[in-house]
Amino acid sequence: MMNRKEFYEYVKDNVKEYLPASYQDAEIKLQEVVKNNGLKLTGITIPKGEQRTVPTVYLDSLYKEYVNGKDADSCVGDVADMRIEAQDKAEFIDMGVPDIFDYENMKDKLQVRICDREWNEERLADKVVTEHGDFAAYYAVNLKENEEGIGSIPVTISLMNEWGVSAEQIQTDAMAADRKRGVILMDMNEMVKSMIFGEEPENLLNEKLDMEAIENPMFCLTNAQKMNGASLLLQEDIRKQIAECLGSDYFVLPSSIHEVLILPDNGLFEVPELNAMVNEVNDTQVERQEQLSDKVQFCDGKTAVMENAERREARLEKEKATAKTEAKGGIHGKLEKAKAEIKAKEADKVPKNKAKDLATVL
Repeated sequence: MMNRKEFYEYVKDNVKEYLPASYQDAEIKLQEVVKNNGLKLTGITIPKGEQRTVPTVYLDSLYKEYVNGKDADSCVGDVADMRIEAQDKAEFIDMGVPDIFDYENMKDKLQVRICDREWNEERLADKVVTEHGDFAAYYAVNLKENEEGIGSIPVTISLMNEWGVSAEQIQTDAMAADRKRGVILMDMNEMVKSMIFGEEPENLLNEKLDMEAIENPMFCLTNAQKMNGASLLLQEDIRKQIAECLGSDYFVLPSSIHEVLILPDNGLFEVPELNAMVNEVNDTQVERQEQLSDKVQFCDGKTAVMENAERREARLEKEKATAKTEAKGGIHGKLEKAKAEIKAKEADKVPKNKAKDLATVL
């Protein structure tokens, strides 16, 4: 059996046998690609003619199939099939490439992407990034966006320089474009029903809910396409709308890059419990590159300020302890002042000659 590296080289050396003649002059390359959250995948690129946008076919899952008993040549054939299927998407993106340096034509295609800042330092190195607490926002241009999926290119620092705009301008325009894609806050129970029965759940964002009438209140924030919708959390006015809808402060559970879960702070949840819940879901339910973070957030309903829930609790405990110490210090100071005043009065009562003798003794 071939090891991983040998398998990848075997695919590279033999894939042309399964491709049409138009690919026979292609310069085939293997490359390691850093995906979300530090996940590293090995991809193969097979250009067709003078094509500028070349799709990458990832080989990691195929190697697992090979290890589990699939014939190596069948795996190579699968790579060829995937490359041919990706051609239409590549050609569509190529159509948009001539305009890519025209910012006015691209700004409405911008989309905010969000990730855990600590998990993605390497991946973000050449990207336009704005920081938001535990999260980093980076940006993409969606050249293709429909029910079949999204074809996009990242906004790199070099592309921003070509555009001649600032990171702040890109952020502003990307957030505006995201609003146009639709903002949805839905009840989780209704979302599950919609997945089973196909009915679109009600958008609750502009409602004022009677929380006492809702059993196990939990909500999902995403966009209309339910793709890369977690980044809507970064918009302050949306956080305010959620607070008005719930009528309270709330916790944010970073469930995936596509959505976040919203829980009202009704006294039923402890932060360690919520952190454990997120970690368990990440470990068992969400693919690594789809994970958003493991850090639960708390949002103040009045100010719409969002902060790490664990650090917030530590901060409040520290402030409480400091206030208690200052209160004790204040009482102690008052007692000392009172004692000094009493001592001064007693000294005034001593006859002057005795006071002189007392001074001599002291």
